[in-house]
Amino acid sequence: MYLHGSFLSQRGDTVTVHIVTRNDRTQTLEVGTEKADVYFSEDPVEITSEVNDTFDVLLRHSATIRLLCGNLIADLFSTSCRDAVVNIYKNDTCVFAGFIEPQTLSQPYNDRWDEIELNCIDVLSALQYSKYKNVGALGVIYAFVKNEAAQRSLYDIATEILKSVTAGLDIVGGQAINYLYDGSKAIDGQIANRYQIFKQLSISELLFLGDDESEVWQQDEVLEELLKYLNLHIVQDGLKFYIFSWETVKASADKIIWHELTDNQVVNTAQTSVSISLDNVADCDTTISIGDTYNRLLLTAKVENIESVIESPLDEDLLDSPYVSKQKYMTEYSADGAGGGAYDAMKAMVRDEKTAYGAGAITDWYIQIMRNKQWAFPMKGNAGVDLLDYFCSEGKSQHALPVWLGTSPGACIMSMGSVKTNTAQDDNSPTSRVNMTNYLVVSVNGNEVDNEDTKTYPGEADIKANIPYAVYTGNSAGGVFSPSDEGTTNYIVLSGKVILNPIMKTTGKFSEMRKDMGSKKGIIPAYWINTVPSRNNKNGRYYTRRYWKAGTPKDEVAWYDNVDDGLYPYSGEGPEQYEFKYSAIGNRTDTISKIAVLACMLIIGDKCVVETGTEGQTTDFVWQTYKTREQCGSDDEYYQQCFTIGFDPKIGDKLVGTEFSLQNNIDYKMGIDAEGIAIPIKKKDKVSGQVRFMLLGPVNATWDVITRRHPTFFRHTKWSSTSVPLLAHVSSILVKAFEVKIYSDNGLISDGSSGNDIVYMSDTKEAFVNVKDDLEFKINSALTAEECRKLGVSNSVKLSTPLNMATGDGVLEVYDRNGNVRAKPEQIYVDSYYNEYHKPRIVMEQKLMDSEGVVGLFNHYRHEALMKDFFVLGIGRNLIEGRADLTLKEINI
Repeated sequence: MYLHGSFLSQRGDTVTVHIVTRNDRTQTLEVGTEKADVYFSEDPVEITSEVNDTFDVLLRHSATIRLLCGNLIADLFSTSCRDAVVNIYKNDTCVFAGFIEPQTLSQPYNDRWDEIELNCIDVLSALQYSKYKNVGALGVIYAFVKNEAAQRSLYDIATEILKSVTAGLDIVGGQAINYLYDGSKAIDGQIANRYQIFKQLSISELLFLGDDESEVWQQDEVLEELLKYLNLHIVQDGLKFYIFSWETVKASADKIIWHELTDNQVVNTAQTSVSISLDNVADCDTTISIGDTYNRLLLTAKVENIESVIESPLDEDLLDSPYVSKQKYMTEYSADGAGGGAYDAMKAMVRDEKTAYGAGAITDWYIQIMRNKQWAFPMKGNAGVDLLDYFCSEGKSQHALPVWLGTSPGACIMSMGSVKTNTAQDDNSPTSRVNMTNYLVVSVNGNEVDNEDTKTYPGEADIKANIPYAVYTGNSAGGVFSPSDEGTTNYIVLSGKVILNPIMKTTGKFSEMRKDMGSKKGIIPAYWINTVPSRNNKNGRYYTRRYWKAGTPKDEVAWYDNVDDGLYPYSGEGPEQYEFKYSAIGNRTDTISKIAVLACMLIIGDKCVVETGTEGQTTDFVWQTYKTREQCGSDDEYYQQCFTIGFDPKIGDKLVGTEFSLQNNIDYKMGIDAEGIAIPIKKKDKVSGQVRFMLLGPVNATWDVITRRHPTFFRHTKWSSTSVPLLAHVSSILVKAFEVKIYSDNGLISDGSSGNDIVYMSDTKEAFVNVKDDLEFKINSALTAEECRKLGVSNSVKLSTPLNMATGDGVLEVYDRNGNVRAKPEQIYVDSYYNEYHKPRIVMEQKLMDSEGVVGLFNHYRHEALMKDFFVLGIGRNLIEGRADLTLKEINI
């Protein structure tokens, strides 16, 4: 519906109201006509300033339209904020543009014409009804929005919000909607940068999206925090939006030079100094009061830290499963010993018969394939085919993927747990639950062939053909990971546990043992003394595995009788092999023992971390510009842009068959409370942006009393007659409790508070202190080590810190043109309000004739009797009377 009408004010101005509901002009009603049966009331239109004080960032207005209606006009009832658009014009000038406030209209039915009030809100008020990126609106899914979050400029964020809400705001048509900036804040004092700060600073959208949908910021909060950080304010005047600082408004009256944000067009606004007199006042109803006074201001910077560089593939909060539950996947049968008792026990077990043998066990293994949407697992190196999509998309045949991994290279996330039953039958208590552990599983499937390049598996060609095994792509937002000064070092720390799962030889295939055990080949029973190594019995043990299958986890499992070589878990009971002596890379020895297990590539923005040293120290890691495969001259050049994770064994440890923590290269002198593989980041590295992580594949290390690895991870060093390729003796590599976190050494200053929030306070010497302590920044500046010391806080990598896009660093300072000073935005903010509020200032409400040259948002007003000059806080209007209601505040000099 399109409703419109005009009336003349008492000063002879034509006031026109336009209302369009649901963007539909099929029905047209003109106010004041018998056909419409709608008329303006005696006091038809008022505009009210909603500004409280100069601390307000969004300077809002509301409007009230009063109509006399003979009939119900149902279209005027708005269910959502933008259902009904309102424009109010005075002559040819739009003085209000906004919306009918949703779900507030009520219409009485008492008289021939009943008066209704339409409560209207401006654009800045309307922002409170929508979440950032319109999360929660029809078709806008939180998970998708968060996954697509990016590091975006303040300009992109602010203009996207404003353009979205102002789309369709112009009812009359042909009117420009302008976003004008006064240039009061800049990244520096250069003239060319005066109006460019919104395009030169960026921030992560993740800050606005929270941890779940309920924590997403409303759009008004986003815009308010962006502007508050720069001590700016925004006011809507019809179809124009002005972004400014109060210092610009309070400066000596002349003109304000604005630049249009979207096209940089220059717009001048004359500032007139108006003397309040009988010639321009509308009545003598003037209110004078003393504004609030504060001589101490406390500004709290609410810090949002970045803890994890990448979301761990094993993070419980991020995991779900294509399957409704776990299912039994495999059963291990074992009988320690080589004698007749052990043999008979194994024969009974494979035939599903009971045995009371004291050293036997039946272990049922349960699995559940897990999914982390941030991680992909390419099939045989093909990024276009994900293993989970290929095997698990329908939630059926959960056994299929681990069975495939038993013979093929690949990786996945798998939850595994077991129930072990001793055949001694000396404990009949039930098992109450299966304890499941999440693992990142990398299948290797070595063939135990040594020193034969053409026969040993996996060889360099096998590993290379399957790169990458796993891929993580983080939010485009990423973060700023470099510290703010040269004296501080940030560290990316990788931690967790890793296992080289040994090849578990069996006495025989389960299906064949079930059929043949007990029969004789000549005079010897089949499988007699065909034992495998045991950790509990020097004579070994009889051992085999049985695999199960099921259509869905709810179905009863059945024996998978034609499978004997699926992936098997780490039981801790298999062989332990290859005692560690010391480690070498190429032909040099390490002083820190590091057995490289997995090769990884970590790319942040346009930088990647490269392991260049040989000693496992933090100095072995450097950041360099990442080059794509096309930019590299060879595969070796490309894949040497990587680093390895591994473990640090003690002399005498067995490398295969033992669970190790990831190598720790952190000592107490580094100033961080963490353990793991630490990769340093300095200010000069300029590491920021989207995070990508690839698990390239297993490292092709060799063992020969010492261990060696080639600089290119999938190749091996030259074999000697006694060399053993470790991977040939590994069935799989299992990683658990894996995390990649960020730490700061705080410039090695240890007296910082562990609390997150930072408090900036004005300095005051007065005996009596009136404190303003409810000020808060949710966007905050980076800190140097010295600033941390002065503030008594610890440094950290912050999601809430904007990035200077020109330098790649976190923002330390901005330039305030009005004060001609470079300082922290927090300092500029506190100084500005301290100067305004530390002494009493007069606040005056004055009614003036609403005529050109008298009333203006940026005019100054002089009260000769008080000998004071004032600036405008807000303007309301009574359009029938032609009156402007100004809220004025004394200009502090």
